[in-house]
Order: sequence, then structure tokens, then C-alpha cells
Amino acid sequence: MPGFHRTVREMSVLQRERGVMLDPGRGQFTDYKGNALTGKLQWGLVLFPQAGVTEKLRKHDGELEGFEMAQLAAILHTDLDQLNKEWNQEGAPHFWTAGASQPAHLTESQVERLRTLHLQGASIYPMMTRYIQGHTGMQWMGYLAEQPGSFKGQPGHQDEVKQPFAMKSGAAGLERTLEPLLMGIGPTLVSRMVSGGGEIISDIQPRVIAPANSHYPLRVETTVDAELQRGLEQLTEESGLEEGAVVVLDVANADVRAMISHPFYQPQHVDPKQSAWGNRAVQGAVPGSIFKIVTAAAALDYHAVSNGEEFHCGGEYGKYGLSCWKEHGHGNLNLEQGFAESCNVVFAETARRLSMEQLEQTADRLGLARPVGWEGKQMAGMPVLRHFDHEDHGRVRTKAVSSADEGAKIQTAIGQRDVLVTPLQAANLIVTLLHDGKVSAPRLVERIRYADGGTMVEMPLHDSPSAAGQIAPATAHKLLSWMNKVVREGTGKSLQRARWHIAGKSGTAQVQKHGEKLNHQWFIGYGPIEKPKYAVAVLVQNVSPDSNHQATALFRKVMDYLAESS
Repeated sequence: MPGFHRTVREMSVLQRERGVMLDPGRGQFTDYKGNALTGKLQWGLVLFPQAGVTEKLRKHDGELEGFEMAQLAAILHTDLDQLNKEWNQEGAPHFWTAGASQPAHLTESQVERLRTLHLQGASIYPMMTRYIQGHTGMQWMGYLAEQPGSFKGQPGHQDEVKQPFAMKSGAAGLERTLEPLLMGIGPTLVSRMVSGGGEIISDIQPRVIAPANSHYPLRVETTVDAELQRGLEQLTEESGLEEGAVVVLDVANADVRAMISHPFYQPQHVDPKQSAWGNRAVQGAVPGSIFKIVTAAAALDYHAVSNGEEFHCGGEYGKYGLSCWKEHGHGNLNLEQGFAESCNVVFAETARRLSMEQLEQTADRLGLARPVGWEGKQMAGMPVLRHFDHEDHGRVRTKAVSSADEGAKIQTAIGQRDVLVTPLQAANLIVTLLHDGKVSAPRLVERIRYADGGTMVEMPLHDSPSAAGQIAPATAHKLLSWMNKVVREGTGKSLQRARWHIAGKSGTAQVQKHGEKLNHQWFIGYGPIEKPKYAVAVLVQNVSPDSNHQATALFRKVMDYLAESS
């Protein structure tokens, strides 16, 4: 038959079957060590509807089996009315849900007891549960949703069985960006033959229909370390992080080892109208003083400040409503000391000597204000294969802001005004400095394998260079030493008690939410200094201006956890 993979005879048989999906045949995710991130086989009870179950359901010897129905209800922790109602609530076979929206998972004890019953029209089958965890911070993985019409014209079982199956496709994250590869070649179904009136023919045993292809489903090997991911998720919860993100990159290659977004989401129960499913690690946020890394790099590369030159900070700048965070000022200090103390006055004076274009160009050279996540063109039959779904570009300024506006330029130089940076870009900025200014493209996926272990596609490491070139290696080295000074003498002194020697830069950005003045807090850095292993970005969003610097405290906890795990 045109458009089908079956003969007319086979289709006539299939039309007299009623089936239920045990496994959609979708590809699964693992971490970089091969540990499963999705896909767990669990037992469920399949109910094949028939009229008047409690009256008509019989044992093999023909006796009424009301007693066994009562036993079944007891094993399922329900009553006969609820059992009978759910058994026949759909015209098609379905898993017992206990009144919920998802199939109920049976315990080992329930499975053992159910095996002793001989109920016609109720059978235990293994089913593939996709998401292993409940609430999680792995928004980078995404979720599935039923999307009507998305399977039109695609071969597979969805056209072959009379009842429609709830085939879902990727709606966000890697589930969406890798959808053409993950969708597989069809589900595994269990079906039973029915009469013309829809009654199950008890003499014909159930049969399993599955795609006969050793290559599928595919296995996506991510760069994430599942143990680190789960441990850091728990740590962020214990730290009271309500809104924000944590990104951990391997400094050797910019691979994502952990990426956490708060608030958490439940991939199996997503309300698209809520925002929890969005990945804050790839969404732009006002960076505050971490952007001073860009301003300092521009000052060094464009020789805007002389060696040893000193500035005076009296606490107030006197223009553009700008003041320093230290009430009576820092006194006299050079650019390096201004960086360590995060002095706004020093950076305002420095910005006056730079053009807006120089700030923009330096940001671009450092991998900001543009997507940096890994992507490949014409791979695995896809025009563009991306790792990070909905990755924000970030920005330095809006088109409405004139490059001649000195006030806007000074606000931009201290990471305020219109500047937006994503936590992924911020962590990658640290990797860039550790690689002499060369910008890497962070990966979330290493390779995709066939079910039989063969490699379908490799995702090779690659860079994300700027058309404007890169910053000078000497500038990168100097900024790293200045970040070390932040911890030794400046705003990050509390990190001196960390397990590793670590370095970084703090940031506090003023924002408004529903008219209320709040702060975003940042700390980005790396460790250990002697042999760098991880680059980390911590963003804590929408906290009271009076609160302690939670981002610095959380950065230390993250680094301590990484030290203990290494």
C-alpha cells in the first residue's frame, strides 16, 4: 500500500489488533562515563478493555473471577469501582495509572503477587520510563510533548495500528535539537487480536511488534558527569538557591561537566506556560562587575592605561549617577588594584579612554555577545546540529544607544546598562583566558552511537573564533594573575579558606523586577590555580540588595565539592 511498509494482507490483520506502546523507540542519553541519564525499564500493568469486566471476566475454567478481581484491586491499592472504571475508560489498551496522568510503576512485590493471578485482559509488561529523576536542574536535556501533525509523512507504526499512540517529540533542550536523530524508527508495541465487535479473542495470545534494526534506538553520549551534576544539584538546593544557574566546564576543552538551572523542573510534567523548564545557564543576565574583565582586557590591549598609573577613588564619581560600592572610596589605586577591589571609579575613568566599539570588539574576541555553544553544519543529515537549545546571544549595547554617549559607555564598562551575559559564556570566558585568549566552543555531546555500539557521529572539539581575532596572550595571563589577586587581597578574600587555591571575579548587578530594586550576584573563576581543572560560573538572581554575596559563598561550595570529587 502506498505510504505503508506493510502489505494489504498484513494491514488487514493489524486493523483487527488493539495495542499499547511499551517503548517509543526513542534514543537515550548517557553521561560521558556511560551512566544512563534517561531510560529505565520498569513493570506496568496493561489493561485490555472489554465490556463489563467485573461480570464477564472469567478464569480459564469458566468460573466467575470476582475473587481474583478483588485480589487485583488489593494488590494495586485501589477499589473495585476505580479498577473497573479505569479498565474501560478508553477504547484502546492502556497502562494502569491509578488515576494519575502517567503509567503506575509496579513494585517487585506487586509483580510477584500479580503473576499468581490468571486474569484475562490484564498482563504485566516491561515499559520504558524516560526520565529517571523527579525534579532536576538538567534543563539542557529538555522534555517531550505531544505535537500534533509532527509525524505526518514519516514511516513507522503510528499509521499501522487502529488506536493512535501518544508519540511525543522533543520540545526543548537536546530533546529538541537532536529530534531527527532521537525519534528512532518506531515503537515496541504489545497487541491482542479482537473480534469485529472489539472483543478480545482469548485463544490468540498477545504479540509484541518491534522494529527489527540493530542500529536503533541511538545512544547520545553527553559530556556531563552525572555524579557531579546530581551532587551539585543537591548542593545548590541546600544552599537555598532559588533563581540562577551554575556552569562547570572542563578547562582542558570547555566540555560541560555540570549545568544546573534553578528553579528545577520535572521533565515528565512540564507546563510550558511556567518558566522553570527554561535553561538559565544559556539565558542572558546583567553581569555587573564580572564584565570588568572585558574592560580591563580592552584597556590592556589598546594601551589605554599606563603602567603603574594611579586613579583616585573618593567614593563618588560625580557623573551619570555613578558611585563606588565603598562609601568613602578606595583612595589611590592602579588598574590591577581597582580590578581586585572592583572599584567603579577606576573603571569609569578607564572607560572614558576607550570607545564603545573597542569594548564591543574585545567582548567579541572573548566570546561574549554571540552564541559560543558547539554547533556543526551538515551533520547526520541535519543542516545545523546545535548542542544548546534557545542559547541567547547576550549583548554589549542595544542599537538605540549611541557610541558617542559617554554615560552609556561608562555604565556598559562596569557591566550595567544594556549588557547581558549568559552563565555559559561567563564560564567559557575563564577557559578562554586559560587558553591564551583562544575561544573554545563548549560541547554538551561527545558522540552519538548506534544501539550495537558503533559510532554514528562524532562531535569533534572546535573553537569559536572572532572575526576580530583574539586578545593578546600577555593580556590573558595578566588578567588571570589579577583574578588571583581578587582572592588574595580583594573582594574574594573569603575564598582563601577553600580546599583548592582558586581565583576569580565577583559581580553585583542592579536590576528591577516588577518595579522592585534587586541584585544579580555573580562569581566566576577557576581552580586549582597550580593546575587548573574546572572553570565555574555561579549566578544568583533577584536577591535583596541588602543580602550577603551568596554567589561567592556558593562558588566556594561548588569548588570544594569539585576538589573532594577529584
